[in-house]
Amino acid sequence: MSASTRIQPLPLHLANQIAAGEVIERPASVVKELVENSLDAGAKKIIINIEGAGSQLIRVRDNGTGIHPDDLALALSRHATSKLHSGEQLFHIASLGFRGEALPSIASISDLTLSSRQPDSDLGWQISITDAAAAPTSHPIGTTVEVRELFFNVPARRRFLRGDKTEQHHITTTLHRLALSQFETEFQWQVSATNNIRLAAATNAEQKQQRIAKICGKSFIKNCVYIQQQYDEIELRGWLGTAEAHRPQTDVNFFFINGRVIRDRVINHAIRQAYSDLIPAGRYPAFVLYLTLPLDRLDINVHPTKHEVRFRDARLIHGLITRALQDALESTQSSLNNVHFEQSVIQSSPPQIAEQTVNYHQQTESILTTDNFNNIVTSSAVLHQRYIIVQSENGPLLIDLQQADHSLRQQQLQHAIKTNALSSRPILVPIKVTLDPILHQMMIDHQLALASFGISFQDANNHLLIKSIPSLLVQVDITQLIISIASHLSDNAKEDWQLAQLFEQKLPLVAIHSLQQAETIIRQLSTANITEKWCQQLDQKTLSSLF
Repeated sequence: MSASTRIQPLPLHLANQIAAGEVIERPASVVKELVENSLDAGAKKIIINIEGAGSQLIRVRDNGTGIHPDDLALALSRHATSKLHSGEQLFHIASLGFRGEALPSIASISDLTLSSRQPDSDLGWQISITDAAAAPTSHPIGTTVEVRELFFNVPARRRFLRGDKTEQHHITTTLHRLALSQFETEFQWQVSATNNIRLAAATNAEQKQQRIAKICGKSFIKNCVYIQQQYDEIELRGWLGTAEAHRPQTDVNFFFINGRVIRDRVINHAIRQAYSDLIPAGRYPAFVLYLTLPLDRLDINVHPTKHEVRFRDARLIHGLITRALQDALESTQSSLNNVHFEQSVIQSSPPQIAEQTVNYHQQTESILTTDNFNNIVTSSAVLHQRYIIVQSENGPLLIDLQQADHSLRQQQLQHAIKTNALSSRPILVPIKVTLDPILHQMMIDHQLALASFGISFQDANNHLLIKSIPSLLVQVDITQLIISIASHLSDNAKEDWQLAQLFEQKLPLVAIHSLQQAETIIRQLSTANITEKWCQQLDQKTLSSLF
């Protein structure tokens, strides 16, 4: 057996670089890890300086508790942490970081300098990756981490970085999330020459609103309602955009669990369900919400970046969020301009909440038999370009032709996608669509995959030139369609695509202008899945209920 096939321990620097590949995706990942360390250290003021979109310099300075001089070298070694001391603590993790991998991982792919001073020390101490011995230095109370020349020794990773504007946008988005998660901490950052902001510590409701307005925009704070609902030891509070304040992108979607930024499919589904009948397809709600629950009710140790969680009772959480948001939206007036701070307590018992959420991944429908459409005897005129009454062998039926036609086209779309037979319609004059840098890059990254869905475009620097779209979507607003697709890809970059569902939502309702058009649809219904959404039997009981 050759020496190369023997099992050997990895060299330390190589192990650190592999760990960095899991934790550090881009400069924004470094900012997140360092700022979270500062927050865990009890910092009340954090200053962030960025140069070269993070590739040249990332400096994070805080006024936290600092690091003991004897621990500086240990802080740069793997699996060393002050936040975890026993296996039992894994089920009650309150700190933002706990793996002990961030600093050594960052140091393995950059030129890192760590400086710190504790309150009971007269001077600070400094250590760098090139000099393992700590040396005294002038430093205020707290810690400073300087990361220079990120990815200098892994050029392949550096080549995958996007343009400066895109990376700066990622950093700013990360800082926005962190600033919204910790109101009591003052933040000050300079990401570029034009991106310089200071957020004072916010301790009361008015100051918190001011911080949210700076990050989410004044229009959001003017068109939202404050909610605070509680069940048992679980509390949901925050700012919820009204149904009329829906947005074309998910740029104001912030959800925090126990102070941690979270992207979770159970939560996303619960929020979408609460808004499902209130906002148009392809539009997105706006919210800044905070969920607080006992530490033993969720597992945050699911992913290295700690963006995902696993709930002990996902059904209960889903039902609580959906119910709380629906109650708040129902009580909100469309002209709401002020934020109201009212506390309400959910009185529902766990079984009632659970009943709401049974099969929330499925939609149940009452199915009528297709035999009703095999022998249509007579039909009347089309009412309001939408409805028609037909006489079948089983009695009269009221049909919503627009919904029936919409359902037919949905089934055609599903079949075309399933059989890879989705045809596209060329656009004679390409349409220019401008997206923000992240969404623009997301479309470029998935260009080949989108082509299989009938969408082709050309990258033209700061915008896209749309050349073709699926034939079944020719009547939709193309610009809005592209924005929705890009936002969807951004939200589901690491999940299975749901583009087919998005396309179904985008299919427009079509007015029925003639009886011939209606009869064509009725003939096609013999092979359709018939539901009460668009077909009602006009029996004696139904007719009597109208009078």
